[in-house]
Amino acid sequence: MLRIKLGRFFSQIGHKVGYSRAVILLFGIVVIFTNFNNYLWKRKQGVVKHDVLSYYSYLPAAIVHGDLTFAFVDNDPKFFAGKIFNKKTPEGGSFQKMTMGLAFLYLPFFLLGHLAAWVTGAEMNGYSQPYMFFLQFAALFYVLAAMLVLRKLLLQLVSDRIVALVILVIGFGTNLFFYTTIEAAMSHAFNFSLFVFFVWLSMRWHKQPSLKIAALIGLVFGLIGLIRPTNGLIALFFILYDFQNVSEQYKKLVNHWKQLLILVLISFLVVLPQLLFWKFNTGHWIFYSYGREGFFFDNPQIWRALFSYRKGWLVYTPVMIFGLAGILALRRQFRSFLVPIMVFVPLNFYIIFSWWDWTYGGSFGSRPLIDSYVLMAVSMAALLYFLEKKSRIGFKIIAGIMLLLIGLSLFQTMQYKYGLIHYAHMSKAAYWHNFGKLKTDLDYSDLLEPMNYDSLVAGKYVVVPIVRHTIGPDAFTSFETLDRYRTKFLAEDGHYAFANSELQVDSETRSGQHAVMLYGEKRFAAGIEFWVRKGEIYEISIWKKPVDTRAALVFAAPDPKDFYMQLEAVSETDSAGWGKIIFSAEIPDEAANKKYRAYVWSKTNDTVFFDDFKIIKRLR
Repeated sequence: MLRIKLGRFFSQIGHKVGYSRAVILLFGIVVIFTNFNNYLWKRKQGVVKHDVLSYYSYLPAAIVHGDLTFAFVDNDPKFFAGKIFNKKTPEGGSFQKMTMGLAFLYLPFFLLGHLAAWVTGAEMNGYSQPYMFFLQFAALFYVLAAMLVLRKLLLQLVSDRIVALVILVIGFGTNLFFYTTIEAAMSHAFNFSLFVFFVWLSMRWHKQPSLKIAALIGLVFGLIGLIRPTNGLIALFFILYDFQNVSEQYKKLVNHWKQLLILVLISFLVVLPQLLFWKFNTGHWIFYSYGREGFFFDNPQIWRALFSYRKGWLVYTPVMIFGLAGILALRRQFRSFLVPIMVFVPLNFYIIFSWWDWTYGGSFGSRPLIDSYVLMAVSMAALLYFLEKKSRIGFKIIAGIMLLLIGLSLFQTMQYKYGLIHYAHMSKAAYWHNFGKLKTDLDYSDLLEPMNYDSLVAGKYVVVPIVRHTIGPDAFTSFETLDRYRTKFLAEDGHYAFANSELQVDSETRSGQHAVMLYGEKRFAAGIEFWVRKGEIYEISIWKKPVDTRAALVFAAPDPKDFYMQLEAVSETDSAGWGKIIFSAEIPDEAANKKYRAYVWSKTNDTVFFDDFKIIKRLR
């Protein structure tokens, strides 16, 4: 009965205000509710964090301190620690890694925060709660404006019901929702909005060129390039929209060269403050602020970026498969979009995923693709339009799948928020281990796969085996391999770390080139800690020499009263005089779910060698 009443309620809203308007209203309500539920403005670094530290820094520097040299940071480093990353040139000039484009979009909300801080008596330093509150909602303002424009754009092509479904998918079925709520001050929701404005203005200009529209396009394009220079590729949409042939397109543009000149001039004026900032602070009109980071155009990671479990776009935003499929449906009703989208999309993939860190740091899914979702919205609408005309059943099936994928996206957003999807180290095994869950366990963290960022910045994709917290199914070291800091031994597979690498020797070994030697006051070595649980049995073994030395293998709970086991006697020997200590330990239920430790212990001052340490886990 409740479902029927709700259905009638939303149906009535849809008839009165339009389904697409109702969806936009719903999106705004849900984002507001989510923001108030999370109250990130009350948390330390809840809003201004990660890249936002740089994007935002220009505003307190210019308005609060009146100092774009950032000298004020050096005067109070304790306060600005974690608020501004003030980078220096070799000559001592200050700069921010990120450009100032987002600061322009933040500005109205910064001023509202400034006013609210003055009214309420909060600190007027740019970082108190009033500033963070308004900044948290800045993305929503631009996204709602963009959705209204997107609605107008799509209504020229398809019915209101299709527009409503497309906006519902973009708003709730993609990572745009995350970047309008949890990390709302990041650039992507803003970039998405600017792309929508740019596409809409470009369409209007091609339909009826005017100086006013050209000027607006220049303003929007300047902001797009200033926030993320590689996004300047969207200029291809303006150049190729409604493409007939090269000759006709060339004539159309050249015939309005004065308007295009104004467009370029205004774009330049938008970027000019950044150029002046660089010149004044670094001595260069153009300054590369990313250091060693760069592109590897000869080795783009497009396949991994689209399909890997680490950050694959179509894994964490699977509904976009319909956006890609819809490109094929652009040929008829949407022909004006065919050439610009077919050219832009692969080039955008190529440029974005040639970046050294194709995962783009800590993020939910592939965040740089959010910027161009307006083009995916058009192609998705084209697919739905085609299905509606050719097969009502097919349309309903695809629409139903889209709704299911919206649910999956929202669920995965919750998983990411609560740490069940790792911000950088996801693997196939970790993804499926947590699939459908909102609470994880120790096994999950042991399934993650970190990357070697030193290799990545050099253009090589190298996975670093994670040091696990549980044994599974075994751990083995012959004391050959040390970790990168040379403080611990690593297991042969790199997943386990054993203490006391300083006791490594090559004077006596059973296998390989090294062993561990205990002597004098050095009586403990090879310690490894791992979590144990109910129903687990551990077979632990190590070889020692001499076999009759009073040296033991120990396995113990944090409190030895709960569990403690040691053994000196060897069960077998080899021809080289090594003896094997081995025992099997079943974990009592009452002593489970704790971090145990296994290690070797020499009970005398005699010299003793150990090699080939192995732990095998079995289930009861």
